[in-house]
Amino acid sequence: MYNSLQGFRRYYEFKNLDVDRYMIDGKYTQVFLSARELNQEKIDESSRTWINKHLKYTHGFGLAVSPTNKVSNSGQPELIVKDIPPKTSTELEIKEPRIYYGEMTDDFIITNTDTKEFDYPEGDNNKETTYEGTGGIKLNFMNKLLFAINQGSPRILLSNDINKDSKIHITRNIAERVQKIAPFLEYDDDPYLVIDEGELFWVIDAFTTSDRYAYSEPINKNTTRNYIRNSVKVVVDAYNGDVDFYQVDENDPIASTYGKIYPGLLKPMSELPEGIKNNIRYSQVMFDIQSDVYRTYHMNNPTVFYNKEDVWQIANEKQSKDEENSKIESGYIITKLPDREEEEFVLMVPYTPREKDNMVSWLAALNDGDDYGKLVSYKLPKQKLVYGPMQIEKRIDQDTEISKELTLLDQQGSDVIRGGLLTIPIDDSLLFVEPIYLQSTGEERNLPEVKRVIVAYGDEIVMGTSLQDSLNQIFDIEPVEEAPEGEEDPEDQPDEGETPDTDLPPVIEGQKDLIKKANTLFNDAESAQKSGNWAEYGEKLDELKEILKKLEVE
Repeated sequence: MYNSLQGFRRYYEFKNLDVDRYMIDGKYTQVFLSARELNQEKIDESSRTWINKHLKYTHGFGLAVSPTNKVSNSGQPELIVKDIPPKTSTELEIKEPRIYYGEMTDDFIITNTDTKEFDYPEGDNNKETTYEGTGGIKLNFMNKLLFAINQGSPRILLSNDINKDSKIHITRNIAERVQKIAPFLEYDDDPYLVIDEGELFWVIDAFTTSDRYAYSEPINKNTTRNYIRNSVKVVVDAYNGDVDFYQVDENDPIASTYGKIYPGLLKPMSELPEGIKNNIRYSQVMFDIQSDVYRTYHMNNPTVFYNKEDVWQIANEKQSKDEENSKIESGYIITKLPDREEEEFVLMVPYTPREKDNMVSWLAALNDGDDYGKLVSYKLPKQKLVYGPMQIEKRIDQDTEISKELTLLDQQGSDVIRGGLLTIPIDDSLLFVEPIYLQSTGEERNLPEVKRVIVAYGDEIVMGTSLQDSLNQIFDIEPVEEAPEGEEDPEDQPDEGETPDTDLPPVIEGQKDLIKKANTLFNDAESAQKSGNWAEYGEKLDELKEILKKLEVE
């Protein structure tokens, strides 16, 4: 979606969408962000000359940032950092937006030449710049000769544009860069972008692994590795290309040994800049391995463990008519855990029993402060049925009225998309909320729109045009239309001599306001889901829970 909204030129590209958190206007806020890199392969073929590729089009520019729980009225992300040069009304000011080292910087460039670099488009013209960073290698005659041979490019030696101040930047792809520096580590293939003091940095998770750890089985059938630790965080400066390795797990003997073999390579976490430290994330790769192993190793009783009596599985959900059992992916969210007083950034996944769909537990990895790296598990009572996502999905499918209306919506030219299922505890019960999106077939850039909202509570399941409509149905509340300000609604007053209809449930004072507030909270949730995440489940869960409790009492 960023490519459509913030690409501007065909050679600008947003490769990946990262999830992170920042303090914005005094509030702990979960955001999407992505770097605007320059893809040289999308420069017009007739313009893809040696000078343009290596001297002119040298870098990407800036990024886009949007809160995960907000969209505009048109259903697009509400961007808080946008445009070229980057503009923002928040604390996320970008002082150096140029990206010389990234995920798509696959070729060498030469800066500080007699040819000015393209910086960014401005109206009918292009802004130009000269590199002022510390990256690159000076090109004296000997270096020019050596790099001409190394890169297979005689123009490095022969070009009149290269002068005594020129610098060549090689191995600019950050994945290739860190691999060449420390090939004995394994790396996550999904780096994420971090903003620190107005500058842009890439963070890459690095792992120590082995296949020789005693009394341990392989991670899966496709590998012999039976030992893995996310012991190192790698930070790459997007402007200068500086690479720093930080050892986050001081107890890992393999990482510590590498540190002794290569003195100065692994820096202690105490040297990691505070702004970057506040934004490091628990590795999703590591968490997915741990959550898979925990399916079995949550059992403490030796007999139960030996007989595999209580093996769990990752909960499933349904997102479309063609996906009956889509495993829920682990996801980063901001939420307030049951035994915590403040919201925090966690990575979590739910469990159900093997070949069953009722919820039994969920596992979370903490990301913030001194609790970084801690895993917490919340187990639900086994003697009581707690509906899991797929059980609610099946009940929705079995409802004849809902199924019929979804079929009508899913006509030729449009696709029905089922959003993530929100599970909201209310005392001894659970209320489930699922938005239904409609998207034009074959239009990848078209953002889906919410058309219906399904609510399940107790034995009832209803589908309305909004959360407010569905809550009215679930709680048997007669909707009341608001009269213009200063006027009484004539429908609120019985005709002369007429007895009010007592067959309808009375609208208790304040009920309408509660439903409106619940609807607002849910709209935040579905906005986040429209952007492709579950963040609002964490941010608004407690507020919505309290509102629904009050509504039930009313």
